[in-house]
Amino acid sequence: MNTLGERIREARDKMGLYQGQLGMALGVSGAVISNWEKGLNKPDADKLVRLCEVLNVPIAYLLDCWTGGEARFSMDEWTRVKKYRVLDLHGKKIVDTVLDEEYARMTRHDDALVEHRDNITYINCYDLAVSAGTGEPLGDTYYKTRLEIPTERVPENAHYCLRVNGDSMEPAYRDGDIVFVERLDGSVSEGEIGIFFLNGEGFIKRLGDHRLISLNEKYPPILISDYDRLDCQGRVLGKL
Repeated sequence: MNTLGERIREARDKMGLYQGQLGMALGVSGAVISNWEKGLNKPDADKLVRLCEVLNVPIAYLLDCWTGGEARFSMDEWTRVKKYRVLDLHGKKIVDTVLDEEYARMTRHDDALVEHRDNITYINCYDLAVSAGTGEPLGDTYYKTRLEIPTERVPENAHYCLRVNGDSMEPAYRDGDIVFVERLDGSVSEGEIGIFFLNGEGFIKRLGDHRLISLNEKYPPILISDYDRLDCQGRVLGKL
């Protein structure tokens, strides 16, 4: 969710408002709201403040940043923040404990999940395959196997491995291949091959202009619309 218009649309959908209803609350037409969401023009400062009031979101959400530009967040994340603020001290303590434990578990990827000993690299390979075809839900799973690979065969920036499922990335990546993945804070560049979640389904594809591209020509590109949610899980560095 990268543009002001996309965030207005997401917040409006969350509130269950039509464009015309939101426009009425702001004193503009539904067509004006439509143009904002399409990025054809933008609300002025006064309308932006009023938008935040009607949609019940902070201005930082619509502008896609916290003050100082420290982090981006989604509508779902902002909803969780609002719930957290309602909790008493006991509730916040419980949530903080779970959050700290899960954060520690996930941030161990950079260190503990890749080990080098005696010219052998120990790296996690996630058993749930990533689709090189029509898409496969990945879900919140952490089942994995531990691979022992000669260090010289492991790319320097690899954080973990995934198994390919399907033939749409042939001849470079075949069904059953294990690929090395570098975790990223953002996305791969256009033209690079990455691991993507598109509306909850996992793919290994080349990133194109508003599309995910297969290397096998018998598979058409997967088009990405403004209403799709695309997240990049990492850059593919090669295969085992």
